Amino acid sequence: MANPSILEGRSPVPAHARNPRRAYDADGREITPMTLQNAMDRGVTALRAICACGHEAEVSIHVGRWASTSFVPDAGMTLRCDACGTPDPKTRPVWQRQGHRP
Repeated sequence: MANPSILEGRSPVPAHARNPRRAYDADGREITPMTLQNAMDRGVTALRAICACGHEAEVSIHVGRWASTSFVPDAGMTLRCDACGTPDPKTRPVWQRQGHRP
């Protein structure tokens, strides 16, 4: 559940007006997505781009490609699928794998 103090003052967004690149809480208020800087601070070095055609690729996060204040879901707006050429794949952080657990 999102921190209520963060959501204070935000109005619910009607379902028909919601951005498909955003998450919403149970009351319909937009949840601010992770920025690239926030992802990098947590050890993320790449994004996974996922196209509707089923093709997936990892894209390195490096200085200059996107502003550090860009949101992770918005990075896909500048990408195009290598397999089919479709623009705007969904993007997610590639989390570092932890060691094996017993």
